[in-house]
Amino acid sequence: MKNVFLYPLYLVTWLMLFCLPQFSSASDFRFRIKNENKNKVAVFYRLKGHSGNLKVKAIFSLKPGEDREKEIDIKKGDTIAFYGQDAEDQLSVLIKRDYQTLETHKKEINDIPIIVPEKINSSFESLEGLSIKLEHNKVLNFLLKMDSTSMSSLSMVEKNFQSVYPLGTFIFVDTKTNRLLLPPLEPSFWNNSENYLTIQDSLSAMVDKDKRGMANTQVAFFIAKMFDSLRVDHAAQLQFKAKLSLVRWKPTAEANIYQIFNDKSFVDFLQNCYAQIDNPDKEYQRYRLYFLSSYERIDDLEVYGRQFYNFGNETDLSFSTPSEIVNTNLGVMFAKTKTLSNYYSVQGAVLRTKAYDFTALLFNGFQTNVKRKIVTEDKALQTSISNDIVSEYKSLVAYNPDPQQLMLQAVDSNTAAPPLLSIRTTLGDLSAYSPMAADTSKTASSALNNIRISAYNNKAKIFNSHLKELNHLFKEFDQVTADLDKISMASPEKSFSSSVNTPGLLSEIEINSQIIKKE
Repeated sequence: MKNVFLYPLYLVTWLMLFCLPQFSSASDFRFRIKNENKNKVAVFYRLKGHSGNLKVKAIFSLKPGEDREKEIDIKKGDTIAFYGQDAEDQLSVLIKRDYQTLETHKKEINDIPIIVPEKINSSFESLEGLSIKLEHNKVLNFLLKMDSTSMSSLSMVEKNFQSVYPLGTFIFVDTKTNRLLLPPLEPSFWNNSENYLTIQDSLSAMVDKDKRGMANTQVAFFIAKMFDSLRVDHAAQLQFKAKLSLVRWKPTAEANIYQIFNDKSFVDFLQNCYAQIDNPDKEYQRYRLYFLSSYERIDDLEVYGRQFYNFGNETDLSFSTPSEIVNTNLGVMFAKTKTLSNYYSVQGAVLRTKAYDFTALLFNGFQTNVKRKIVTEDKALQTSISNDIVSEYKSLVAYNPDPQQLMLQAVDSNTAAPPLLSIRTTLGDLSAYSPMAADTSKTASSALNNIRISAYNNKAKIFNSHLKELNHLFKEFDQVTADLDKISMASPEKSFSSSVNTPGLLSEIEINSQIIKKE
């Protein structure tokens, strides 16, 4: 009877000894599973053994925002993955944990977020696609015009953003050494500036770093280097904001550019320039005298962004919950934050510099014949415009739609140089003709009336065209006359030269910003 009671005890002890190796290779791990969605989800786990066996089991259901804990036995070499399914059969992102990772954090509760990706199909584009958008953006296209040969990171942009001298400053440059030969001259009584134009724009894009298949790597060079600088590994959401201004030199009310040569400090500066030149005849191309006339200034540039990561490359997420998960053309991706970080910003920087080139004036010694040549060209232009005005006026008289209502004085053909004052006075009393409406009376005479109306409207159209051209020609005539008056104000020995490409105006050219940096 005693042996009968001991038999079951022996059997249990034998079974425990037999199963001991199996129990010793398994551990209990605690998981805190939270539903991060707005809908109720059923939670499952999938346990994959080291031998390849697969076990799928439903755990429980969770309401939105609800979390529950679960303790599960996992053997060495196993991998467990959690996922959820909502009422619309949408599956959450698979969250994996392997035995080794769990063993490292054995004393902790493992947080498992159940996240169903948003129904937003966000499309990432290539670097080439972003570069095309930048190229067609009237403000941000300056990013693609940077000197790519010297660019290793965004520090390249910094090189262009140096403090420069005020507008209205003279600099004397040795182009062989690319340096200033004299301290810049900043006369004060005619030095002034104004914001001529200010524009701003922004651009947002979801960008894939993968460069394969790019049609134009040269155009996207800046973007690729920027990604390297910002350590973007895969894809990013970027936002560019920029505000540009065109700042131009503006003469004060008491002075204009033609009076520069009357400034005593400028005359002394020129003498110092001559002292720096060894052989003016042979070294003309080496030296340049510039007058800083305008800046393209970046008032504000900001680049914001946030990185996205591919779940396919993340077998184990960090223990913190991803901030956003989206479906994209690159697959399911997640971001660690919902806010865009400020990747790069700069304010009040000069991008490009333009200047008037006074080099020819310097080397020609302000010869009197140069001024005479310009005056001759302006007077010839005056005569040409005057002839055009007379010709246009004759045509206007010929196409007068209604001579009975409007009496126009014809130009005397016997006069070699007809006076323009009478023509200007006549134009001042004229206004454009309005076309007549068609005759819709449906009478027998309406057809004849419409023929006359059509003829009248054609003549009115031609008359208006000549009137518009005459007004434009008189504006040109007045501008040339004003230029002649300004040139006559300058001293005969200090006049303009071949640096002028338009009568009475200096040519403005873009110069290297590096030579005007303040040391």
